[in-house]
Amino acid sequence: MKKYYHISKREIRAGANLTQSIYGERIIDARTVEADYNLYIKEKIFEDVRLQHFPEAPSRLNCVFLYDSIETARFYWATAYSYQAYLYEVEIKKGTPFTAEMDLLNCDGKRYTLLKKNAHKYWNQIFHPNSHTLESLLDGKATVKKLIEAPSKIW
Repeated sequence: MKKYYHISKREIRAGANLTQSIYGERIIDARTVEADYNLYIKEKIFEDVRLQHFPEAPSRLNCVFLYDSIETARFYWATAYSYQAYLYEVEIKKGTPFTAEMDLLNCDGKRYTLLKKNAHKYWNQIFHPNSHTLESLLDGKATVKKLIEAPSKIW
């Protein structure tokens, strides 16, 4: 069985189900729209492209985010979370992960046409050769198997 990994700012016990849509709820929250409008617009454009052209793909606003390699998960645990999150191994109980290139999300401050172009590539699952920046979206059920890393006490 393929292993998957999940990063969370909260502690989750082994055997617990991961909750879908936490990210989506944060994105559409008025405080996020006000504080990080670029993030909101980017996710809105990506969601609009998905709904129009790739409705079978899971929504980024209603999924669980996973990584299919421990190397990628550890990299994002270190860089995006500064070691201040929990890294878990998870087991998929229901659904099939949709894997996409995270680099295509790096488009803050870019023109609308580039965001749409990146969104089309993302939903078409176009990857860099030998990419180490892939994420998996799961519209289904995943449970925590075990804790891999806890937040670092050094920072």
